[in-house]
Amino acid sequence: MSFLFSALAASQPKEQATGPETVDKLVDRAMHATLLEDRRAAVLGLKAMSRDYRLHVGTKGIPVLVHVLKSDRMDVEIIKAALETLNILCSVDEELDDKNGKEDLGKMFTEVYTKDPTNVTVLLEILEEFEFYIRFNTIQFLTTLLDNYGERLQDCVLTSPIGIARLMDLLDDTREIIRNEALLLLIALTSNNAEIQKIIAFENAFERLLGIVLAEGASEGDIIIQDCLTLTLNLLRYNVSNQNLFRESSCIQKIPSLLLSHSVIQDKQGAPVPVSLTHEANTWNQQKVVNAELILEVVRILVVPNSPNTAVNQKIMNQAHILLPIIELAMCKRVHSKVRTQALNAVGDMIRGNSANQESLGKYVVMPGKKDPVSQQIPTSAILSLVVTALSGESFALRSAAAYCFQSFVYNNQDNQLALAATLTPPPFDNPNDEQPQSPGSLLIKSVLDWKASKLDPYRPWFASMLLSHIVSENPKCQEMALSVKLDDTDSEEPISLLHKVMYALLVASRESADIRVLLGILSLIGTWLFASSHAVKEFLSEGSNLQFLIEQVNASSGVDPLVQGMAAYIISICHEYNDNSEASFTQASLQSLIVSRIGGDVFVSRIDRLKESRFFQKAALYFDDVDDSKAMPEVYFDFAFVDLLKSSSEPMIRSVINPKGKASAAKKASENDAELQALRAAVDAYKLQLAQQEYELVECKNILAQTELYHKEEISKLQHEVQTLQAKVNNQTPPLPPPPAAVSPKPTPLGLSPEAVQKIHGLQVDLQLKTQQYDSIVQEQEDLLVCLAESDITIRGLRDRLRALGQEVESDDDEDDDDDGGEEEE
Repeated sequence: MSFLFSALAASQPKEQATGPETVDKLVDRAMHATLLEDRRAAVLGLKAMSRDYRLHVGTKGIPVLVHVLKSDRMDVEIIKAALETLNILCSVDEELDDKNGKEDLGKMFTEVYTKDPTNVTVLLEILEEFEFYIRFNTIQFLTTLLDNYGERLQDCVLTSPIGIARLMDLLDDTREIIRNEALLLLIALTSNNAEIQKIIAFENAFERLLGIVLAEGASEGDIIIQDCLTLTLNLLRYNVSNQNLFRESSCIQKIPSLLLSHSVIQDKQGAPVPVSLTHEANTWNQQKVVNAELILEVVRILVVPNSPNTAVNQKIMNQAHILLPIIELAMCKRVHSKVRTQALNAVGDMIRGNSANQESLGKYVVMPGKKDPVSQQIPTSAILSLVVTALSGESFALRSAAAYCFQSFVYNNQDNQLALAATLTPPPFDNPNDEQPQSPGSLLIKSVLDWKASKLDPYRPWFASMLLSHIVSENPKCQEMALSVKLDDTDSEEPISLLHKVMYALLVASRESADIRVLLGILSLIGTWLFASSHAVKEFLSEGSNLQFLIEQVNASSGVDPLVQGMAAYIISICHEYNDNSEASFTQASLQSLIVSRIGGDVFVSRIDRLKESRFFQKAALYFDDVDDSKAMPEVYFDFAFVDLLKSSSEPMIRSVINPKGKASAAKKASENDAELQALRAAVDAYKLQLAQQEYELVECKNILAQTELYHKEEISKLQHEVQTLQAKVNNQTPPLPPPPAAVSPKPTPLGLSPEAVQKIHGLQVDLQLKTQQYDSIVQEQEDLLVCLAESDITIRGLRDRLRALGQEVESDDDEDDDDDGGEEEE
């Protein structure tokens, strides 16, 4: 019967377990099975079901998988399967999420896993295993966690004492796949966490990364070079301490070796010979361009304008001979346009504000290439090459980089400005080939005045105007030299001032509806030229049509761009502010009344305010690396230096135009304040002198007092000794006779003393009394001096308080108070 029952049971179909039930069984087996083979099979089963039953496997299986990672570290297969399963569960996969009807399951499971920092520490400990699949899958899983919850994973890594060190050890792995994946993980990990950046940098990161770059061929290497340089940039960007470490570990000195090519030329033995990237045999592929740009970006990030480390790094780069090869890259026409653009910006950053580096660029001569046309087989200066590139470069980014390099050449260097201002006058025409020689200044003037020749390229006169404005900016001597330039005119026998020629070009450009970039460029040049120069303003106002044109532009209700109107109003405010009233027709008062009557104060202010609120005005920048001019003309209308000038100077000049009485009263009040300040300062100086004299007298009195006390002590001790001697002599004599009656007896005298001794004692007593009186007199005089000193100190403090009330900076009197206190303590 039992056989029949068993056969009948075998013939009936078994119920198939559902997916969740299977998952539950696998989870239970992975957790409680005693044999390693059973646990391994259970984890492999969970991995197989993790895609179809992702929610159930993640909900039930993550704690079990974490337990497996902690307890079964010795088995490669089970650890590999557990890591792969966790990576599947935490990955953000839209297809898997849609299939299960859930969203963001990967982020949800990532949050569950990273809730306990020890789970991340386990992964970092597993990286100690050298087995390929263990390391590879661990890195993959860490990258997934970082993509989903970056900040939380960064915090977990920071809490692990060995986390960063284990990750950095992966860079020494000889297997390229592991090393490359580790680089990508470190790039993501350091993107926005300064603490991790510092820890990684102090793990010898810079030396390791530059070592990989050099070993893999520097700029000629593959994408591994790009990853190493990207990680280096992450560690340096906005991190001053890492920049200091980069400099102190002598990594700057290694940069020149990165700018060499090792695969172009070989010696007789077939060994590669390092040559410059500007070599004629050098070729450029896409990866090489990217690598070279990143190397130059590392240079630029060390010399960012206004950074505290810039000056030191500029000096070290000059000593390490980094500047010259980058200048060669920037000036060589055979180099790829993107690399030239980056090199020009790098040169600009390296020379900005550094006179020695600026001088190196000024002395550089661009030699022609063998393949250049015969007409171009002439060496040219680097500055002239910059001007030519800015005026006619092949891309806007290249032209703006050349303009920035030119601006950096004259930045805070009046000598360079004067040298370029001297080139505004055209060179003498003595070329036997009937070719007019060019100079930077004359080429710029020609491009501004002859703007019609480049109607299809409005940025040629725009860049020319910008470069000219940098030559005359904030330099009175250059402004005067530019005013002295006279140009021949076909309509007049007499030469015309350059300023009037520029203004005439503006009038013609406005009348012929030239591109707004031409108008704004010339207006910016005029505004910079006139600013803080009364002579330039006088020359400008000597031609009445100039001011009339500006007023018409401001007053126009239509047909004139608001940007032009704002620029015209700003130039009018400059003419009013820096007018020395030497031009009788346009004094400050007449200009102010003309503005109010012809334009109106509200309209005048609104024009400049609208200019400053324009998005084109706001987006002005030092660099234009990301401008794409392949499809349309870039929307760049203003130079950053001019925008900074207008923002800083427009407000006070507008107030001066709108409220001249306020300016006069303010000037009067300022003059009164200045007079009062001068008087107060004179009084303070007098009291300081008196105080110094009293202090000197006090010191002298103290010295005299000390000497007198010492002398008196010696005299008193001597007199006491003589008295004791005489007293002893008296005691040794016979007993004295009884005194006579008081009525007739004279004043008793010591018996046995000679008259000379009595007289000497009397004299010593009188001398002692005189010395005592003198001592008392000196003490009283010292007390009087201390009283005077205290009164002077009170007076000086009152004067200091008045100076502070008037807004003046006054040195602290803490030190003097301390000195006075010390003097009183000594007494």
